[in-house]
Amino acid sequence: MVSESRLFVLLEDFEHKVFDLTERVAQQKQRIEQLEREIADQQKTIREQQDLSKRQQKKVVEAPPAFTKSKDLSKLVSSNLPDAVAREEVKQKLDEYIRDIDRCIAHLSTLS
Repeated sequence: MVSESRLFVLLEDFEHKVFDLTERVAQQKQRIEQLEREIADQQKTIREQQDLSKRQQKKVVEAPPAFTKSKDLSKLVSSNLPDAVAREEVKQKLDEYIRDIDRCIAHLSTLS
């Protein structure tokens, strides 16, 4: 049979383990609450980003179409300028401007 002093030692050890377990449960509850707050914050951020994305998509849909028809410009230029050399220079310059604008638009679309 187990002696009385041995029973007290076992009982103290058991009480110590119960106390440790209750401490760990309390710590884990705090950790769960912290993680739930983080999840809520991240869900809020996701909703805000989705709203921003929807607004930007709406702006893109509502924006006027990009003007990249250099052939139409060349017709306009050819009808107004008498000199063929001057027409060609203006046409090349307009094409260059259009390419620059297209590069700017592409760059801006990568930023959003």
